[in-house]
Amino acid sequence: MSDCSKHRPPGLLAQGAGPEVHMMICTSGHVDHGKTELVKLLTGCNTDRLKAEQERGLTIELGFAPCVIGEGLCIGIVDVPGHEKFIKNMVAGVSGIEMTVLVIAANDGVMPQTVEHLQIMELLGIRHGIVALTKIDLVPEDRIRRVTSEIRDFLKGTFMEGAPVCPVSSQTFDGYPEFYAVLAGEAGRLSRRRRYGVFRMPVAHVFTQKGFGVVAMGIPVDGVISIGQQVELVPGHMTGKVRAIQQFMTETAVGEYGQCLGLNIPEFSKKPPVRGQVLSLPGYLEPAPAFHVRLTAVHGLRTPIRNAEEIKFHTGTIEEPGKIYFLEDKALPEDRTGFATVILSNPVAAAPFDRFIVRRPSPAATVAGGEIIALSPEAKKPRRKQAIEMLTAHEEFFRGIDPSGEEGMEKKIEYALIAGHNAAVSTETLSRSTLLTMDIVRTCLTRLVEKGTALPLGADYYVAAGRCRSLVREVESRLEKAVSEDGALSLALSTLRQSFDFPDRLWKHIQDDLERRGLIVRRGNTFVLPAAVGKLDTYDCELMERIRKIYDDSGFKTPRPDELPDLLGMPHDRIDRLLDYMCNERILIRLASNVVLSYDNFRKAQDMVVNIIQEKGELDSADFKYHIDSTRKYALAVLDFLDARRVTIRSGNNRKLTEDFRRNLL
Repeated sequence: MSDCSKHRPPGLLAQGAGPEVHMMICTSGHVDHGKTELVKLLTGCNTDRLKAEQERGLTIELGFAPCVIGEGLCIGIVDVPGHEKFIKNMVAGVSGIEMTVLVIAANDGVMPQTVEHLQIMELLGIRHGIVALTKIDLVPEDRIRRVTSEIRDFLKGTFMEGAPVCPVSSQTFDGYPEFYAVLAGEAGRLSRRRRYGVFRMPVAHVFTQKGFGVVAMGIPVDGVISIGQQVELVPGHMTGKVRAIQQFMTETAVGEYGQCLGLNIPEFSKKPPVRGQVLSLPGYLEPAPAFHVRLTAVHGLRTPIRNAEEIKFHTGTIEEPGKIYFLEDKALPEDRTGFATVILSNPVAAAPFDRFIVRRPSPAATVAGGEIIALSPEAKKPRRKQAIEMLTAHEEFFRGIDPSGEEGMEKKIEYALIAGHNAAVSTETLSRSTLLTMDIVRTCLTRLVEKGTALPLGADYYVAAGRCRSLVREVESRLEKAVSEDGALSLALSTLRQSFDFPDRLWKHIQDDLERRGLIVRRGNTFVLPAAVGKLDTYDCELMERIRKIYDDSGFKTPRPDELPDLLGMPHDRIDRLLDYMCNERILIRLASNVVLSYDNFRKAQDMVVNIIQEKGELDSADFKYHIDSTRKYALAVLDFLDARRVTIRSGNNRKLTEDFRRNLL
């Protein structure tokens, strides 16, 4: 990881010992401005571990070192490359960073990579930093004052405006105590942010340790990992168990967000991870080929970013070529912000709210950056109008909210419920879609239910309360239409469900709500509509009485329903409406489409079947027509109806009673 000298100035953490690292900071700045020497002064560690780095005096890869500062606060320092050729390595090192030390040499002042590094950190969401004005031993006092003034002007309008500027020499130690005090004070004032998401760690470096196997290094951007847990490598979906965890060469049982970790995962030895892959808890991450984003072009951009321009996309430790498609304008000039879709050459693992950088491949330069809003499973340009509406709604929903804070987590879950549209969403689905742990999801759902923004549907399923109310109103409107326009007294559940694609859990909730408020009365799979029944006039009531009498008097030789209009001299639609209502209210019993009996006559037939079987052990189906003095058509209709209700069961040509027949009697 790094070479630590025996000389340890104030702030050094001894290798293999010391307290838990509480936050990560990074150095940044132009090549050869003294970043690595400053880290060595702070920690005693030479973070240039590669032979080429030591020979050339040039940082190529990321370096990591621990440091105890102030009152026992342990921080990790990432030393990033300053050369423009290694910007991709610099970007890979600043995920999970809380603060930066912007290193500017007094003999050079602000240089091209000073500007680019500051732009990158601002676009990646870093909001705290100090300036180390190095190499002051090489310049006179007036040069230090002049460069300090230039730096303050340079930082205006950025997240580092007003940041402390600390003159320091890594050779003579001049200014070091003052620099150290400022660093300790700034780091101490930063309260460590807790992150309650699912563990995600972009892979920054991989090596093989003899006797252990593969070790993947990186800084988790979320969550907690423990020895023994399973992790998944995405893309690739290989899984393995964490055998050991190191935090700056110190063994630990648990690692978490904002710490530099090495995870020993022996199962990955045959095909080691590579930078750009992400370690996560299994089943949570899916690589995506495209992302909908809000991005901002950097200040000083000479040539606007063009629509469909080829770019390099950086997020976490990922660097992937692709194209950018603007959704609002055809180009994006400096300091402008807009929605876009980035389509990559290969799918990568990233998530909503992750920060990213866009660079031009030639000439190589950082041109924009921002925040991922949504993932797209298809590598194609979206429909602009729909995409803009979705992205605008998303931004409005989360405006002014810290997505990693308590309110932000609740908003993520609420948004996921709303995005589920008509679905009853399980806690497991919510956990995977928001990348929050199940415990946090349940805690947030409890609060959302208390606030009235979520409704439980039982067995760990929920729905957005506002969406549910809207769906209830839609169903109410359909019922009102059935009453006012169709004149219906009842409505079959199957007919109503044709209009709405709701899952069963949500349907049950809506039905219970409608029934509780007296808008429907359930009769099996049919809804009686009290509002319509209450409007029945005297003539309708008299007509129903005439229908009832016909079926009472005709015993087991009743007329077909389609014969009633002629018998009563009434139109079909009026008779059908009243007949359906009478069947739903069990004034009549519909045994089959063309067989209807009065309730009393059916009960006589049912009692007859039960008594015969109890007396003889079974009922000859062919003989039953003689018992009811009717035809085979009516006898089979009665018996088939009792079979369907699990009162009887067929045994060849005979019927027997089921074990629990009594509970199924009508």
